[in-house]
Amino acid sequence: MPPQFASQLGSMGPDAGSSSPSKQCQTPFDGQNEPTHGSTIKSWRLLLWHEIPKWQQDNEYIVSGYRLVSLHMIATTHTYTAAGQPPGLYGCPLRVYCISTIRLFNAYSHMLGAVVFMILPLYFYNRHFVEEAGAQVQYLLVISIYCLGVAVCFVFSATFHILCNHSCNYAHFCNRLDYLGILVLMWGAGVPTIFYGFFCDSKLRWTYWMTTTSTAVCCTYLTLAPDFASPRFRHWRASLYAGFGLSSIVFVLHGLLIYGWEVQKQRMSLISMGWMAVSNLVGAAIYATRIPERWLPRVFDTFGASHQVFHVAVMIAAWIHFQGLVEAFHLARGMTAGSFRT
Repeated sequence: MPPQFASQLGSMGPDAGSSSPSKQCQTPFDGQNEPTHGSTIKSWRLLLWHEIPKWQQDNEYIVSGYRLVSLHMIATTHTYTAAGQPPGLYGCPLRVYCISTIRLFNAYSHMLGAVVFMILPLYFYNRHFVEEAGAQVQYLLVISIYCLGVAVCFVFSATFHILCNHSCNYAHFCNRLDYLGILVLMWGAGVPTIFYGFFCDSKLRWTYWMTTTSTAVCCTYLTLAPDFASPRFRHWRASLYAGFGLSSIVFVLHGLLIYGWEVQKQRMSLISMGWMAVSNLVGAAIYATRIPERWLPRVFDTFGASHQVFHVAVMIAAWIHFQGLVEAFHLARGMTAGSFRT
C-alpha cells in the first residue's frame, strides 16, 4: 500500500487447509502451543512452523519465529514494545522476542510509513500549496486523500501484524482489515490521478471518480466476506487487487486518446506512475513467489523475507507516486487549460 498493490495481496499461504476461516478457528491445538493461561505465563517462547495451529500457517518457508497464541490484547501488543526492556507482562523476554520475530519489521515499517504519510499533507501545504498564488482547496484535498489513503493502508497492515497471534478470530478479522487498507490505498491513489488527468473536463473526471469508487465498494464487500480470507482464495485475492490496480489503465488510455502522450505524460506524471507500478509489481511478484526464503529456508526467518521486501517496495512506490502528484500540481498551477492542449 497500490493505483498501488498495497500491504498484502492476500494471505498467500500454502494450499493446505482449504477450509473457511471459521472452520480453521475450530482446529485443535497441539499440546505445547495450546493457548491456556498457564502456558502463556510459563512457556512464552517463539515457535516453529510445525508447532503453530493451521490458521497461523501462511508461509512454510519461514520455519521459526512464530508467536504463541496470546488470547489477551495487552499481552499481544506488549510483545512489540522496545527491544532491550526488561521482561514484560506474562514473563515475555522482550529483547529476544522483538529481535527474533519476523512480524517486527512488517509492523514497524508500516507504522513508520503511516506516520510519514499522515504528515505529508502538512508538508505539501507548507512547502508547495502556499507558494502557488490562487491555488484552490481541491488541489490540497486530492493529494491529502491520497496520503491519508496510504496511511490507512499502513495502519491496517501494522494492526494485522501486531494482533495476528491474539486468536484465530482476531487474525482473520485483522487480515480483512489489511485487505481493506489495500483497497483504500488504491482508491486514494486514483482520485488525484483522475483529477489532474482530466483537469479540463469535469464530466469525465466525475465519471471516472464514480466508477472507481463503485468498483472499490464492490471489492470491499468481497474482501470483508469471511470465506474470502481463506488460503484457497489467495490467487483470487491477488487477481482481485491486481485487477483493481490495473483498472487505472482504462482512464490513462482514455486520457492519452483525448490529449496525447506529451500532455498526459505531464498531467498524470506517467513516468512516475510507471516506476510506481514497477516497484509494486516487483514487490508483489517477490511476495507471491516467496523469494528468497523459498531458496534458503531458515536463513530469512528474521530479516530479508519476501513479505518484508514487499513492504519496502510498497513504501517506495507510494513515495514515488506522491512525488509525481506534486509535479502534476505545479504543472496544473503553472499552465492554462488551453496550453495543456498544445
